[in-house]
This record gives sequence, structure tokens and C-alpha cells, in this order.
Amino acid sequence: MEKKGPFTIQELKSLPAGSQLWGKYLVLEKNQRKTKDGRDVINLKLGDATGEVDAVVWDNCQVSGPVEAGTLLGVLGDLGSYNNKLQLTAKRIKALDEDISPYLKKPDIDIDSLIKKFNQMLDRVTDPALGKLLEVVFTPEVRQQFYEATAAKKVHHNYPGGLLEHTVQVAELCLHAAPSYPLLNTDLLITGAILHDIGKLDEYQTKIVTEYTVEGKLLGHIIMGVERIGAAISEVRSQGQGFSQELEWMIKHMILSHHGTTEFGSPVVPMFPEAFVLHMMDNLDAKMFVYWHKIQDTEDGDEFFSTYDNFFQQQFFKYRLPGSEPT
Repeated sequence: MEKKGPFTIQELKSLPAGSQLWGKYLVLEKNQRKTKDGRDVINLKLGDATGEVDAVVWDNCQVSGPVEAGTLLGVLGDLGSYNNKLQLTAKRIKALDEDISPYLKKPDIDIDSLIKKFNQMLDRVTDPALGKLLEVVFTPEVRQQFYEATAAKKVHHNYPGGLLEHTVQVAELCLHAAPSYPLLNTDLLITGAILHDIGKLDEYQTKIVTEYTVEGKLLGHIIMGVERIGAAISEVRSQGQGFSQELEWMIKHMILSHHGTTEFGSPVVPMFPEAFVLHMMDNLDAKMFVYWHKIQDTEDGDEFFSTYDNFFQQQFFKYRLPGSEPT
């Protein structure tokens, strides 16, 4: 190795097994347990702005300072493989008191550009009732919270700004679909896209790493989103803006059905065209996020296939035709 360090996650993934390295990484997850023979072991998920890697800390590792989720660590370790996946075995660990912002994952698109696109989406809604609903929901305080929120704990867009990125992308996909189906109500479709994951503001709390709130774990973002929208519609009506019962049903239904089936968490299936398109575009963006990241994850599997993914119950074909590599 020519480089002396520190290595980023992306760099260490290109190193051969057996390499010794050091770097600075955030603790994203921690699981402490005992092995069958009584040894203490800590399994960590470490990350920085370039990716994530699994690490193991045995009881003979030299540890200085606390090792908890959200801690920035300086790690000296050996690179190996476990179950066909890259794993870092820590030799020395030191908790660091440094600014963690450079180590946090971020959207691929500049946040200011995403905010501009989001505001343009809001401005496209011309229906008075829906426009007023969006105005009531997105107070200045809620907007700031929304811009900084994550879209998930693990699966997709799981970083600050991820909720904004995902919402903008879903709204843009809906707009791309609308001209092909002229009977779609574009105002309803955009509003549903903008609001479909609003409950995630209540489902998750993010200090350094994302965790579920108590209410979020008990109720989930779909129910919590409907509660937010119900309260906002009541406020819209109290301000003298008409909001029909039918429109309330439809907006709430779009939130309740956007996961598509009861198997994936929606209590009802989409029952009208705008709800169905929203579900399809939400699913498309989430799944495309997974496909791109599987392709880019060089340490997962081999040249052609990822390892079997238990969550998605499949492997992913990683080869790209020349000129079509993701950027």
C-alpha cells in the first residue's frame, strides 16, 4: 500500500484482504454479545461520507474512550472477509472529539438544488385547497426539519437530506408519467408525492445516527403521516378555505396506500389512478436507489453478481454495458 492513511470506506473496499489500515469512521450501529465460548465481541457498522463497512472488535482490541452509535473513531485494523463480505477486524480504537460533519453521508445532489426543485414543485400546485394544505403543513420550522431528515433507517436514502432527495425524485417521476395519462389530476398527484412520507418526520429522530422514536416504532410513518394531514386539513378549514370531504379522503388514501399492499405496510391498496401512480413512482425510486448502490458496491459479491440479499430475497447483476456506468 502506497497510501499511509487515513483510508475512506470507499478506498478500503478496493484493498486486498490481509491489508492493514487506519481511518476515521462513525459508529452507525453497535451490537455487543458473547460468543459460544464466552468471549466478548462487539460488531459495528462503521461509515463515512463514502460508504459503510462491517467491523468486529474482539476482547483483545485496545480501546480508548466510549464506543457507541454516533461516536467518531480512529481505527487501526486488518481487512478480511466474513460470509463473502468485507470485514474490518479492529486492533486499536480511539474515540475522537472532532467535527463529525465531514463523515456524514449526503445526497448526491447539492442540497440547495434539491430545495429549489422542492419549492418549484410546491409552486406547481394551483388548486386552492391543496395549495393551502401544503402551506399549512410546510411551516418554516417544518421545512427546515424536512430538508435535514432521512428517508429511512437503512434501506434507501438513509442519510440527512435523504427525505428531501427522495420526495423530489418521486414528484418528478409522477410529473413525467402525467402527460402519458391525461386524465390524471396533476395537482392531486404532486401533492400526494410531496406529502407521502411526511410522517417520517415523526417516525425517526436523527442526532448523529437515525433511530426510531417510540411513537414511530409503535405506529409507523404511514399512520403518523395521515394524522399530520388530518390536523392540517382541520386548520385549513378553520382559516375559511374550502376542503371537500372527497378531497380529504383521496389525500389520506394516497398516504395510506403508497406502499402498495398490506404485505409492505399499507393498510389499504391504491384504489384510484393517482394513488396507484404514486405507489409505483415511490417504489421505483426506492428500488433504483438499491440497484445503483448494489452495482457500485465493489466488495459485495463478485464481478457479475452481488451476494444474496436476505431483505430483497435475490442477487443483483452488477455488470454494466460500456458507457452506462452510474455516475
